[in-house]
Amino acid sequence: MYSQLVDDISRAIGARLLIQFTYKSNVYLVEPHLVGKNLESENCLLAWQISKSKSAITGTGWKCFDLNCLSDLKLLEKRFTCPRPGYDPYDNSMSRIYYRI
Repeated sequence: MYSQLVDDISRAIGARLLIQFTYKSNVYLVEPHLVGKNLESENCLLAWQISKSKSAITGTGWKCFDLNCLSDLKLLEKRFTCPRPGYDPYDNSMSRIYYRI
């Protein structure tokens, strides 16, 4: 499961494609920037959140998603052009980086 999920997310990062997925009963639309393993050895995605369902307040900003809780991944045709402000490709909260912008 993880290898296919990591492969799909890596492909989206490389092509700078927006992705949509379900995470803890919410549907998210994000710009994926980095996928890897955090300091707790959990596979995760670091992404810029564009929108979230089931929320009165739809904030944007950085969010780390545990891949154990992520499902129904869709790579969209829409692209983003550049990394968001505050992006660190050498994020020190990650013990291993699989793929990044």
